Amino acid sequence: MIRRYIFPLFRSIYTILLVLAAVLSACVWFFAPFIGGVEWRPFDSVMSRLITIGVIFLLYFIIIAIIFWRRRRKDKEMTEEIAEAVDTSEDDVLSEEIGELRGKFKDAMKELRKSKGGRRHLNDLPWYIMIGPPGAGKTTAIVNSGLQFPLAEKLGKAAIGGVGGTRNCDWWFTNDAVLIDTAGRYTTQESDAEADNAAWLGFLGLMKKYRKRQPINGAIIAISLSDLSLQDEITQKSHAAAVRRRLAELREKLGVRFPVYVLFTKADLIAGFQEFHDSLGKEDREQVWGFTLPLPKGKKDAAPIAGFDEEFGLLLGQINAQLLEKMQTETDHQRRALIAGFPAQVASMRGVARDFLTEVFQDNRYEQRQMLRGIYFTSGTQEGTPIDRLMLGMAQTFGIGRQAIGTGQGTGRSFFLTRLFESVMFPEAGLVSADDKVERRYRWTRRIAITATVLVAVAMGALWVRSYLKNTDLIAQAEGQVAAYQAAAAQLPPSPVGDTDLVPVAAALNNLRDMPGNPVLSDPEPDGAMTYGLYQGEVIGTQAAQTYRAALNQRLLPRLLVRLEQQIEGNINNPDTLYEALKIYLMLGLQGPMNQDLVKEWMRLDWERIAYPGIARNQLRADLMDHLTALLSQPMEEIALNGPLIAQAQNILSEMPLAQRVYNGILNSQKATSLPKWRITDVGGPSVKRVLVRSSGKPLNEGIEGIFTYDGFHNVFLPEAVSVAERVHREAWVLGEQNEAAQNKAVLLKLSRDVLDLYYNDYISRYDQILGDIDIIPLESLSHAVEVTNVLSGPTSPVINILTDVSNETRLNEDKSLLDASTLAAGAQNVAAIEARSNLSIQGQILLEALVGSAENAPGQAAKPPGAYVQERFQWLHDLVDRPEGQPSQLDDLMGQLQQVYQELNKMSFSGVATGGQSGQALLQFQQTASRMGGPLPRWATQISAGSSGITSEGTRASINARWQSAVLPFCEKALANRYPFNRSARADVAMADFAKLFAPGGMIDGFFNDQLLKYVDTRSRPWTWKRVNDVDLGISPAVLQQMQYAAEIKEAFFAGGAQPAVQFQITVNALDPKAKEVVLEIDGTKVAYNHRSGAPTPVAVTWPGSVGLARITLLPKKRDAENAMSRDGPWAWFRLLDAAEVRRTNVSDRRRVNFRVGGRLALFELQSGSVINPFALPAMAKFSCPKSM
Repeated sequence: MIRRYIFPLFRSIYTILLVLAAVLSACVWFFAPFIGGVEWRPFDSVMSRLITIGVIFLLYFIIIAIIFWRRRRKDKEMTEEIAEAVDTSEDDVLSEEIGELRGKFKDAMKELRKSKGGRRHLNDLPWYIMIGPPGAGKTTAIVNSGLQFPLAEKLGKAAIGGVGGTRNCDWWFTNDAVLIDTAGRYTTQESDAEADNAAWLGFLGLMKKYRKRQPINGAIIAISLSDLSLQDEITQKSHAAAVRRRLAELREKLGVRFPVYVLFTKADLIAGFQEFHDSLGKEDREQVWGFTLPLPKGKKDAAPIAGFDEEFGLLLGQINAQLLEKMQTETDHQRRALIAGFPAQVASMRGVARDFLTEVFQDNRYEQRQMLRGIYFTSGTQEGTPIDRLMLGMAQTFGIGRQAIGTGQGTGRSFFLTRLFESVMFPEAGLVSADDKVERRYRWTRRIAITATVLVAVAMGALWVRSYLKNTDLIAQAEGQVAAYQAAAAQLPPSPVGDTDLVPVAAALNNLRDMPGNPVLSDPEPDGAMTYGLYQGEVIGTQAAQTYRAALNQRLLPRLLVRLEQQIEGNINNPDTLYEALKIYLMLGLQGPMNQDLVKEWMRLDWERIAYPGIARNQLRADLMDHLTALLSQPMEEIALNGPLIAQAQNILSEMPLAQRVYNGILNSQKATSLPKWRITDVGGPSVKRVLVRSSGKPLNEGIEGIFTYDGFHNVFLPEAVSVAERVHREAWVLGEQNEAAQNKAVLLKLSRDVLDLYYNDYISRYDQILGDIDIIPLESLSHAVEVTNVLSGPTSPVINILTDVSNETRLNEDKSLLDASTLAAGAQNVAAIEARSNLSIQGQILLEALVGSAENAPGQAAKPPGAYVQERFQWLHDLVDRPEGQPSQLDDLMGQLQQVYQELNKMSFSGVATGGQSGQALLQFQQTASRMGGPLPRWATQISAGSSGITSEGTRASINARWQSAVLPFCEKALANRYPFNRSARADVAMADFAKLFAPGGMIDGFFNDQLLKYVDTRSRPWTWKRVNDVDLGISPAVLQQMQYAAEIKEAFFAGGAQPAVQFQITVNALDPKAKEVVLEIDGTKVAYNHRSGAPTPVAVTWPGSVGLARITLLPKKRDAENAMSRDGPWAWFRLLDAAEVRRTNVSDRRRVNFRVGGRLALFELQSGSVINPFALPAMAKFSCPKSM
């Protein structure tokens, strides 16, 4: 039943689409309401589903209409092309007939489409092509087949049969199939082979064009038994070969394997046919006479013609079985004889038919096997003379003439046709294969479609399964987190809350915050794999949000309030912090307007600096901030606050000056604290850290708050100050102030002035302090001094940059703000205009008047703009950096002098030699110029000068030392070392030339001292002392200076007369031992003699050194047993002889007593030098040594 009634329904695309539309509509109706979330379910209402179903069916009808229209168009194109394919002819009569037939064909198509059964498209009907040689009875078989021709009533059979041209083919339209009766010449192609073949192939192309997949459903071969019996063997084979070629061409050109039905027509011309079958009724005549071959199962099957003999034998058996009965019922002897011979006549056709079929269907390795479906015998109409094949064979054998059998006058009845078409051929329309190429394309199309459908179905199923599983996991995760929260919450202390420990609270709240779909902190976008109509995140998220909000109010908010109470109690003596803590406390207690940013910033600072500091707690602070944000973004529960604590804090804050409180509020405002700080490192330039330090030890990048800058003053402080009244009014709730007296004009005016005064004082103090805290970096070496002075005096001097920027920051009354001088001078008359531009309130306008009033110095004087007080205090700085008319500023001139200092230091650095005081002069001039300027410049100049002078002195000492060690020291050590008189025990003497070279005026030591040291030595003091250059010592040891003084004393003692040593003195004999009669003293060639008889001794003048180089004293008379003389030789002989004597001081500095004891006898002399600097009693001679270094 299903195969018979259900399956046929699904052969139509219309039915399939209708079922698909119905299924989709059912899905929309029953399942679509579950698509979506809590807030969005597009198919929840009946109307939306009905509209969707309506759209589905509308699309169904549109698709059906498109398919129907395309099929009708294709049918129309096919019929028009078939009509146009009719052969034209130059014969006017024939052309007229053809035109008429073409018109009738088009009318027939219209009528066919209008008829009840004609609504089936031509492509939906099976098509059969009938081929065979001319006169084979093809048309007769169709006309007398008993089939229903829908157009017969209106157009007649003749009109139908002529459509397509009798010279080409006839198209027969039945209710169940289309039969194409081809012209016999198409089969044999004997008259005009080339034209007939072209027409035949053109016809096949036309079939292929409009029926690509199955151009035909079968082929019918019509062969006349009479022709087959009368033709010779050559003709038979020729016709068989022609039919074989036509079948091969059909197979090749159409590309399909179709069933082939062989009709042996004109069976009525077999002798005895009419007499044998004359008694058959209509129903019997419609039955099939022939046999249907089994369907081939594979390539190894036997050739289709192999079973012909067996099947033909069965036909003969059936005839023989009916023979006796028919003969008994027949009374006419002649007819009885024909009936009796009919089986033999049929049997005689076996060989002819077999030979023909063998020629047509015999297997050939070069051709594909045809599907021979059946072999049938038919009779369309009984016309012509029957053929007695038995007699014909005998006549041909024995040369007897042919005898006619009967007249051949038919009855006009058809035999064995109707059921052949209706019951055998038409039901097997599906046996035809599709065109291999088309079928392959359709097959791949179907495969792709099926695969795509399966993939889509599998993908959708997989997506739904995955979505289901993920949503199941989501629900399980949510349940797990709720359970975790409940477990964590159970560990928290019960209400009322008395602790401030937020660590366990954050851990518990994290479970609720992180629940899937929680929309409190954000609108979570679900994972695409969890959607497809199954997403449960919104349902879970809604519940999670409600639970989370409740937990925030019950667990977090009370602890925040307790923490704020602790902060209020701990800052009772800190009004600024107390005020802010009280404000936050009242906000969270819903007793004041909420400022979320302020609350979050307060809590962030508390958690970051006090409660939970450190990198290890970054995540904890982030979690707490998330929970605080969620708390503030929802309606909070009102919790009872600590009233006495609030009252105590308000009373304390009320005692604080209002101006100070407002001023602190401005400084601590978000706008003020967000301003960038003014830093030395930002304005000083890239080299500032190389040349500057802070005396307090603070880093250079620790600057001044941004509120104390030009931008801070004009862009933040003034707008905030202008709205100070609004601030007082807006935050009056913090102190519980309800009276309006504090809002009157007089109070606001005084308040405004006080706030400005506080700000100005702090502004000036900030820059005074930082300028006073900046120092020049200590100079460590000459190269460092060069580097520092170079940077300080260079084009990007940090000093210039800093002072210039400070000057800019303190020019507060310049026209860079809305509230400039002209605006303020206009006073109250311009309040409305200012309000329009700055959106000031009435209180703001009052403050504007206060600013004007505060800027007035005396009655009648013009009002000063805001900031004028600060600018006046730093006028010294503005004068210092201003460049009038492009001229260098005072600071530029000072830096020019510092540049000269740098150049002198740089020269010293390269040469290693001091520049003879020029650097000192440059430093002195620089310091003197800076001392006349204000601010930190004198201090900085002193630091530079002191540091540079110290570095210069060190360089000078190094230079002097280098000169000494290279020019003097080597000769000095060589000339004096271990030589007399500088080493009294030395045997060798200092050469007089060397002595003169070293100690003579202008000599090596004197010249070095005069060139290198004299300017640094105070020679007027005794002993000599070093002078301080720029308050800095040269750094040379005083011992060195003492040696220089000894050298100077030696020079004065020995070189009073010139470049050569020359000592003049007198020597007188004072007494002579009585044991001696005479004494003779020889000094470098000068003799001093005395005897007792000489009388009073007289002084003898002596000049040392002499030319002899000998000093000797002799006592006379000589004694044999005693020493009589004592002598010394060498350039220093006299000094050596004196060393051997006893020299005593006298009351006179230039006189000495010299006692010589020789051989027990004594001679006394008096030595009087020519100067008070007595070279014979000079300590410098014994103390002098060559200094190793300066």
